Amino acid sequence: MNVGIGRFIVRRFAIIVMLAVLPVPSMAADKIPMTIAAFSTPALASDQFYRNMGAYIADAPDEPFDVKLLVRGELGSDEAHFYALRRGRIQIAGVGFQSVATAVPELTVLNAAYLLESWPEVDFVYETAVVPFINALLAEHGIVGLRLFGAAWHGIYAKTPIYVPTDAVGRRFRALIDPASQLFVRALGADTFQVASTEVVTALQTGLIEAGETNSHVYNITGTSNDAPFFTRTRNTPTVIAILANKPWFDELTPAQQQRVMTAHPSMVESGTALRADEERLLAEAAASHVTVIEPTTEQLALWRAVGLSTHQALIDEVGGRAQELYDMVMAAKADFRALNAAN
Repeated sequence: MNVGIGRFIVRRFAIIVMLAVLPVPSMAADKIPMTIAAFSTPALASDQFYRNMGAYIADAPDEPFDVKLLVRGELGSDEAHFYALRRGRIQIAGVGFQSVATAVPELTVLNAAYLLESWPEVDFVYETAVVPFINALLAEHGIVGLRLFGAAWHGIYAKTPIYVPTDAVGRRFRALIDPASQLFVRALGADTFQVASTEVVTALQTGLIEAGETNSHVYNITGTSNDAPFFTRTRNTPTVIAILANKPWFDELTPAQQQRVMTAHPSMVESGTALRADEERLLAEAAASHVTVIEPTTEQLALWRAVGLSTHQALIDEVGGRAQELYDMVMAAKADFRALNAAN
């Protein structure tokens, strides 16, 4: 055999052997990574919504997505999910506006106490007036708004009963990170403490705090109700959940893929209706076992409302930016809602 030809054959054989033993990349490596993160629980309808969302996206034509679900708080708090989303560590998150407002301060206006006062009003204001404004602000911060829905009302939890605002004076109160919550708690005359959401139960047990303000879902599913067995349904703020996508990641998708992601979650009304039913069910179950649920009378609710309304201008001034514009937009939509109801 010609020596040159022999060497050529040996080299070709060596290359073939090397290629044969190299690891074959998995099909998932060729797919678009997508991690969906949220803080849910099997006790809430949202848990199934997220699972359906993941399955719908994974089932897209040609199956381009590699979907991973971390929707039971595996990444930590709501704030941690939003932080991870903004930095591209996850691609989709379901988070409350309290967390979103840390990057888009104007959105805290929507959490102003007693700005919105019923679920029909919440749905109307968001769907007819403020969603485009919200999405434009989000886009400026590298976020795409996919869906919004109202989930549960905020109330006051405490170790001992709180019936009216004066009962909160001097109490050691946990406020949320949101300026709207902090202003509301300070207006009650309480001593305000900021405690991480993961430390609330410990803070109650050690006496660092005696009470706090949060939504009823968080109150029930985090164990807070065991150490603060009194829950006053002040209904001062509706929790609105935002389903968001990381914009740099989203912008890399094809139009068809973007549409698949955009339509993967139920409507605002469908999602909200299910979670609001969860709210009533969970509170009723808690009341049957260990919680005293306090429903304010009309007169008591008027006192809570007066405190909440007194914080609006201070909140707008503190936030600045386009806060006043958003507030005026909401007030105009509220007037339209009242006019529509009066006509009917």
